[in-house]
Amino acid sequence: MMNSFRLLILAGAGLLFSFIAHAEEKEIDETPLTKLEKLTAEVTKNMDENQTKQFGAINNSFSIIRTVEDVQQSITRAVTSCSKANPDIKKSLSGRFEGWKDAVRPVMKQANSKLDKMILMQGFAKPKEVRAYLKSYEAAVIYRNQKIKIAPIEKLEDCLRLQTNMDSTQTNLVNLITETLALNSELKAKE
Repeated sequence: MMNSFRLLILAGAGLLFSFIAHAEEKEIDETPLTKLEKLTAEVTKNMDENQTKQFGAINNSFSIIRTVEDVQQSITRAVTSCSKANPDIKKSLSGRFEGWKDAVRPVMKQANSKLDKMILMQGFAKPKEVRAYLKSYEAAVIYRNQKIKIAPIEKLEDCLRLQTNMDSTQTNLVNLITETLALNSELKAKE
């Protein structure tokens, strides 16, 4: 499962950078993706090995947090469309989703708190600059997501499968976030 989550993160990063590569091929106007690419090159150009590790850890943590937020938004859209198309399961589906969010919320709060500490403890830029970089990353993700066509889920069997998947993924997702971001271990300044 850990490898599946890492594969998801790598696939998301690959998709993000494939959009950047495609933008470069067409030589289009500057976009949030091309801005992020330039900013990343600028931020990382004079880093030593330890700073590069810190940057990678911050970038990875932010990417994982952002991916989980995207998953939650996707599930929100799916629950909304399922509830409209299948009012007889609206209450149980919405209740199940609330339970899923209640389980994920504390671990996401912990992940964001650890990310904030990482930003404060890193040694390659002022925390304000790192947060500005992450805002640029966020803008690139939003820009990329706007290019993706979203199809609503409406078939009853798909909606029931969504509900079942929330049952099975809730614990797995919480464990994967905790393990991947090492939320049960102390943050060390030199790592």
